[in-house]
Amino acid sequence: MVEKIRGRGGITSRQISRLIQHILNAAYEKMKSEKGLEQAQKLKEASTHYLRHTGASMEIERDRPLKDLSEDLGHSSSATTDTVYVQVERKRRASSGKDRKVE
Repeated sequence: MVEKIRGRGGITSRQISRLIQHILNAAYEKMKSEKGLEQAQKLKEASTHYLRHTGASMEIERDRPLKDLSEDLGHSSSATTDTVYVQVERKRRASSGKDRKVE
């Protein structure tokens, strides 16, 4: 679908992004009508960029090598990936354990 086949142009990344956003918007409308606005609100905020961050965060949680993830995301430096994803994940983990009681 994305690659060129026999000299014909494939679908562009912009077209894919628009298609995914259209699907997310339709899912939001359906969920809103079936479950209500409150439950559908998070879905309204979803975007292709949201999916990119979610996927990258999941890869960090799976201990995927930072260099590989950085290259897949198109970051010019692994430091960018580290700052945006790894440090944020460490802060989230630290925060989640902050109020934990030690027995």
